[in-house]
Amino acid sequence: MPRKPMSGARISALMQEMSVSSLLRVIPYSMIEEALTETGTQSKRKRLLPASVVLLLVVMLGLNAEVSVRENLRMLLHSLRVRFGMDRIAVAGSAAISFARRRLGVKPLAWLFDRVARPLTPTGCAGCTWKGLRPVAIDGTYVEAQCTEKNCEHFGRPGNQHGKGGYPQVLVVTLIECATRTPFGFVYGPCRKDEPTLGDELSAKLQADMLLLADRAYFSFARWRDASERCGALLWRVKSNVKLKPVSSFDDGSYLAVIKPSHKLIAKGFATRGEHMTVRVVEYRPVMADRRRGEKVRLITDVLDPSQVTAEELAAMYPQRWAVEVGFDELKTHLRGPVRVLRAQLPELVEQEIHGFFLAYYVTRATMAEAARVAGRPPSELSFTHAVRVIRRHTSLFPSPS
Repeated sequence: MPRKPMSGARISALMQEMSVSSLLRVIPYSMIEEALTETGTQSKRKRLLPASVVLLLVVMLGLNAEVSVRENLRMLLHSLRVRFGMDRIAVAGSAAISFARRRLGVKPLAWLFDRVARPLTPTGCAGCTWKGLRPVAIDGTYVEAQCTEKNCEHFGRPGNQHGKGGYPQVLVVTLIECATRTPFGFVYGPCRKDEPTLGDELSAKLQADMLLLADRAYFSFARWRDASERCGALLWRVKSNVKLKPVSSFDDGSYLAVIKPSHKLIAKGFATRGEHMTVRVVEYRPVMADRRRGEKVRLITDVLDPSQVTAEELAAMYPQRWAVEVGFDELKTHLRGPVRVLRAQLPELVEQEIHGFFLAYYVTRATMAEAARVAGRPPSELSFTHAVRVIRRHTSLFPSPS
């Protein structure tokens, strides 16, 4: 007589021992259960696909974007099926997986990322901190979703004078720690949303031990004022039309200037008339690879004393902002795939998939940070693509006895 497939409750109980070890080192199983409990998404009855399995499956989809959903589930359950028998643990069909993902929703993944993700710079790591501060950067990118009616209506499609784009796009703004390229906060919205305004939702993630780097699109008096109250220091690029009249100059070529809120900010209630702040300005033209001079760069900082930081040091520090661009490349090219769009056809599953990608990326970067700490090397010396391959290999292996 054939044996019945192992019940969902039995699979759930064994996940802590048998599941994807490389994921559970960074995202403890107890925290997964807590996320489900706190968001009210824990399975209330025995299922072939318990909520904890579905949550891990969503993270697996971020690690293996080129593999089908059902194949990802097979990989997730492979160790259990080898140990207890292929006929005792059934692999659910595509329709059942889709319904299970909709039951799970996005809330437990958002809760989990908010609790797990944090900056990972090792204490005393050479080249990882700057003047005792942790460099972080903020920037945005666009992610393409499936061209379905609901996705287009919810996220919108970009367009120009030639017409609408081929796919709806999701605008994602991220805070990344520069040394480890670890994302510790992200928000998303429709493609028509203003990027800096969307990024304002991340202000609660900023801390007093951080140096915040930002591109010229992010500057406004109110945003600068609020960020300076939260961070240890700021170093932002500003547009050429921002008026920065020198008040006093220093020997290193930098100078002090006063910034004031625009009439528009005052009218909207984001600032008051008479408010002003003093900033230090650094202007330079970088030398390109072919020895030509690039366009003029204007940086402002709230580190006003040149004896603490010279203009040359500030100019040399700003390119670390590109760590966030490298992070986007790793996330969109090496994890998702360069010509691949998100697989979900419903907005709520698109949002769930984005969280799965960020959790997968965080797991990879956290694993690399730990490897760098053990080896006593800077995280930048480790290969991201190699780390992804190692983690993918380990997803189908038994965890160690420990």
